[in-house]
Amino acid sequence: MVGRVVLVVVLAWVAAAVVVLVLGLLDASHGINDVQQAKGRLSASDIVSRHPNEALAAAGREFDAANGLLHSPLLAPLDVVPVLGRQLRSVQDLSSASARVVHIGVRAIDDARSILHQPHHTGPERVTALRRLAQVATTTDAALEHVDTGPSSALLGPVASKHDTFVHDLADVRTRLHHASAVAATLAGILQGPQTYLLVMANNAEMRAGSGDFLEVGVLTTSDGHLTLSGLKPTVTIPVPPGKVTPTGDLAARWGWLKPGQDWRNLGFTPQFDVNGPLAAQMWQAETGQHVDGVLVVDVETLHRLLAVTGPITLPDRTVVTPDHVENFLVHDQYVGLTDNPTGAQAQAEALRQERLGTLAKATLDALQNETLDLRSVADAMTAATQGRHLLAWSAQSSAEDAWREGGVSGGLAGDSTLAAAVNRGGNKLDQYLSERAQLAITPHGASTDATLTVRLHDYTPPGQSQFIAGPYPGLGATYGEYLGLLAVNLPAQARNLRVDGHSTLAAFGAEGPAWVIATPVDLKMGQIEYITVRFSMPAHGHLTVVPSARLNPVVWRYRGVTHSDIAPFALSW
Repeated sequence: MVGRVVLVVVLAWVAAAVVVLVLGLLDASHGINDVQQAKGRLSASDIVSRHPNEALAAAGREFDAANGLLHSPLLAPLDVVPVLGRQLRSVQDLSSASARVVHIGVRAIDDARSILHQPHHTGPERVTALRRLAQVATTTDAALEHVDTGPSSALLGPVASKHDTFVHDLADVRTRLHHASAVAATLAGILQGPQTYLLVMANNAEMRAGSGDFLEVGVLTTSDGHLTLSGLKPTVTIPVPPGKVTPTGDLAARWGWLKPGQDWRNLGFTPQFDVNGPLAAQMWQAETGQHVDGVLVVDVETLHRLLAVTGPITLPDRTVVTPDHVENFLVHDQYVGLTDNPTGAQAQAEALRQERLGTLAKATLDALQNETLDLRSVADAMTAATQGRHLLAWSAQSSAEDAWREGGVSGGLAGDSTLAAAVNRGGNKLDQYLSERAQLAITPHGASTDATLTVRLHDYTPPGQSQFIAGPYPGLGATYGEYLGLLAVNLPAQARNLRVDGHSTLAAFGAEGPAWVIATPVDLKMGQIEYITVRFSMPAHGHLTVVPSARLNPVVWRYRGVTHSDIAPFALSW
């Protein structure tokens, strides 16, 4: 009789424990789903709104409920059961850790939103806001450091997987917080000033590798949170005499034949802005005697994004530049009717064009400083500009350069970087009429992998364009609408046996920083399509990260039936 009673009690306990455990796991699962929703809304602009906090707050409630159930006294006897007890303790600890992380996240977002919604219209207010945001990131990182993720060894498959994923995600969050703190603190220091940055305007109508051509340059001065921009000069008017600035290393070995230390327009043949940024500073000092603390590159897409925040800009000649019109204005309309040898009225039009660009840049900067702006739009604009390599930064100060690198705006390559860049050498503005598509094929081959990258280039230049836009540039022997240039492909450091089908003559081949570069000449007549195939081998398992080309018409990549656009970096694995 007693045995039956004990059996009934045990069975009842088991049933109740199973119910409690299942309910706890369900609550935890719902919490994870809420976190994933919040993660999808955690862009910089969404911090300004309440979107992520609503999902995170819901996740916090789910994890709290799960934590209470999983720590129920009904489950206490399972702690002493070998193997099973360890799995339960791991799930309990992960539930507790998840709840704590969510609550820390909610508090951090609330603090950030509070800072961003306070007045920040004056220079000192902007500096203060940046310093406070940096402190929020640092404090949040410190709080996450003490989160206990529970046992990591002797876990069964599903539990081990959840544990490893949580630990990895937590480490990723802490890394991002460290980066955010560094960038915000660095920006505050630069704005506080006084500092001097070289501002380079790049035009995407004439592309280089990972950026537009460096066509205009001016000086940006910071002081007490305010920015002042000098007049911009065409880089073609300030060539550096031979011998004053000498490129070294991979830049000299791969691209020295283009004299990047003399001609500003040839700096961008390497996408490594952490290499050509300091060279630009040296060239400016060699030509003007002025030392600068860093270099910024802003292209047409960045201005487009910023005008979407400020609204239309009216230039002194009454030209109204709108967000929808600025790209076409800068890559096309300002060149209509111009030639490479302007005289008379054309020369006056060319001078006005150069003056307009500087005036537009100044007016945009003034609007950003003086007008009341929508913070969410500002965050969206800066996120898009930095992700797509439309905004690049280099600093002579190592701490600031580390922050630019961590913030993703240094323009440096990594060991897994891959970039397919059509580089214009035709002296025209035809990149607005060049379509580029890339297809990657991976074929396992024993202990390695055979890789094929096929790039399709299509020159669809329409008739009726000015000579300045569609050429031919004097002395090149080209025809109207002919795209002369290079296809420069960067590949990961692990790549081997690099070659281009049917191209025995290469423009560049070898190391480019931590990656490889292989470049071959391109000559496309108007309306022509060309396929260029690059072959290489990789380890049996691995990945590569596609670096944005910064083209206004993004490069479309296709891999294993999935299409990607290079508006931001993305990884491909096998």
